[in-house]
Amino acid sequence: MTIHDVRLIVRLVRGRTAEAAERLESDPDALDRLAAAAATEGLAVVLLRALGALPAGFSLSGARLEQLESKRRLQSARSAALAASLDRLARAFIEDGLPFLLLKGPYLAARFYGDADGREYVDLDLLVPRAGRARAWRLLENAGFARRSRALGGERLASFFVHAYDFAGRATGIDVHWRLTRQPSVRVDEDALWAGAGSFALGGRTFGVLSDAHEVAFHALSLLRDIERGRPKAKNIVDLVQIAASLDAAMDWDALLDAGRSDGTFGPMVNVLALCLDAAGAHGLAPRLAQALSRCAGRRGPARALDRPGHFAPAWMAAGNRWWAARAYDTSVPAWLLWWAVSLPFRAAARRPLAPSAGPPAEPPA
Repeated sequence: MTIHDVRLIVRLVRGRTAEAAERLESDPDALDRLAAAAATEGLAVVLLRALGALPAGFSLSGARLEQLESKRRLQSARSAALAASLDRLARAFIEDGLPFLLLKGPYLAARFYGDADGREYVDLDLLVPRAGRARAWRLLENAGFARRSRALGGERLASFFVHAYDFAGRATGIDVHWRLTRQPSVRVDEDALWAGAGSFALGGRTFGVLSDAHEVAFHALSLLRDIERGRPKAKNIVDLVQIAASLDAAMDWDALLDAGRSDGTFGPMVNVLALCLDAAGAHGLAPRLAQALSRCAGRRGPARALDRPGHFAPAWMAAGNRWWAARAYDTSVPAWLLWWAVSLPFRAAARRPLAPSAGPPAEPPA
């Protein structure tokens, strides 16, 4: 998905139909190209819902509409399966007395896109206290979910280098996080995170969720990891713009960024949020954030951006992306490089699925 695609879909999502129509008038094929990209990048449902606001005269072919509709039907079925799993897991966690926060997935879709079917997602993400991760793994295994992530060098050592493990059920995937990210320069206060957590009603049940400040930091850190790996998703850039625009009037962005100076999220948030606003041409959609970022312009790292948002030159081996990410973190480039090299085998192992016959791993100490 190109920068032009991202800018168009952001305007459609935010209801800037006049701006979107102006872009389409100057490039009549842009809507079809956007639809083709959205169908492959997890934005088909978002686009399909936004199309209804376009003035008469802008439409897709029947075949292209059916392609988007098929994605919507698939997501509707997937959402129902995930909702059933979430309800079952919520009961198990409540009975065990282990708290969790709901990340991304149905919460993100419901809060920022209208309802739990308003955005495509393929799994559930839960955040548990670090001290309770072993209990969370046991609860998932008792509920029929098998852990797929490998633990190189044993559970205790591996969990020092990674922040989440993947679990799989018959038709549902679960990512269990015990940190927002794992990078030594990022030191999010876990006690403050849990003390400041909010709540959100979804499917007849109320779930714990991140505070708005931690929500922004979490998505910025997640996108930064993807950029570092050379695999940023346009969907996540659109998400961050949607979150920022929705929160802009109420958020004290200067306070958020200043707080990031003490926990290592300042550089990541400044660089990632500015990247998203730049890529989407969305400074006017979140003007208060744009003003706050302008006061931190000196913290932004130089880069040669490519036409695909979140990609930087040189493209070979994602070298440009890694160089950009290294300077986005609040640490030195040599320190970042050392951590990246040492942690790489552990992170790679966690992404490689365990063999089905391997069975659940031994439970680590909490």
